[in-house]
Amino acid sequence: MAIDPTTGRMEGLGRAAERAPRHTEPASGVEFKQFLLDNLNKVNTMQQDAGKLVSDMVMGKEQDITKVVTAMEKADVAFQTLMAVRNKLVESYQEILRMRI
Repeated sequence: MAIDPTTGRMEGLGRAAERAPRHTEPASGVEFKQFLLDNLNKVNTMQQDAGKLVSDMVMGKEQDITKVVTAMEKADVAFQTLMAVRNKLVESYQEILRMRI
């Protein structure tokens, strides 16, 4: 592509942009928003189940402490992973805001 000496712009750049493919659908078929919401609900369910097991153990309904501790750890790891993803998303959004146009 040649540069126009009077304007300093590249010739043909507008035509190349017009020919560029436009994506209107998600590539994987699942929207990212729905993926995040589904996983958020799964983490919430895991935390509620762990809380119920703890309260059952305190009331004497649950005797298997390994089951309770395992459920608590699974819920904790899932929550920490969710928070790491959230932090990366916020960091990426802030980086986009800092970009100069």
